[in-house]
Amino acid sequence: MTKALASCLAGVAILCLSASVPCYAGASRAHDGFFLRLSAGAGTAGSKIEDQANSIDISGTAGDVDIAIGGIVAPNFAIHGTIFGWSASDPNADVTLAGLGSGSGTLHGTATMSAFGPGVTYYFMPVNIYATGSVGFGKFKLDGDVNGQTKTGIALGLALGKEWWVGSAWGLGVAGGLIHHSLPDEGATERWSGTSVALRLSATFN
Repeated sequence: MTKALASCLAGVAILCLSASVPCYAGASRAHDGFFLRLSAGAGTAGSKIEDQANSIDISGTAGDVDIAIGGIVAPNFAIHGTIFGWSASDPNADVTLAGLGSGSGTLHGTATMSAFGPGVTYYFMPVNIYATGSVGFGKFKLDGDVNGQTKTGIALGLALGKEWWVGSAWGLGVAGGLIHHSLPDEGATERWSGTSVALRLSATFN
């Protein structure tokens, strides 16, 4: 996990643990106005490129982040811009090359998929369960033993979560998130693609 992702995750965790006011799980209130959700966590992630005879598969444990900023435009419905992605330190690499066979090992460095784009969130009230989705422009990047990045492509982020009111403005909770990407390689016609899954802590101001 990169230092930036670790710091984000630590900040959300501290906010959750340091809340000194009770959680109003049964409070009857609606979402309205300015919307900010900070969420981070950890899970598994990977990206793969292949043709008929060759393939490279990068995978590993990854830090995960999703930050949404926008506003409520209808009862309990938010439109927002979303920054989302994941980062894996020293991931596994499985390589198959025509005529040379296959092998695997540790790729020393960092594999990162990052994206930005529009998204929506809907809260099912009064239980305060939310579903969210974002479509963005993303890139996959390798730094370390191997360096390089893809061209810009499409990434999709989805999550389902539950939050509890803390005071009058903040909600704290947990969510399960999924990110899928399909990104054109910088020097080939094939695409890097993969799916990550993560468990996140979230803090929403609204």
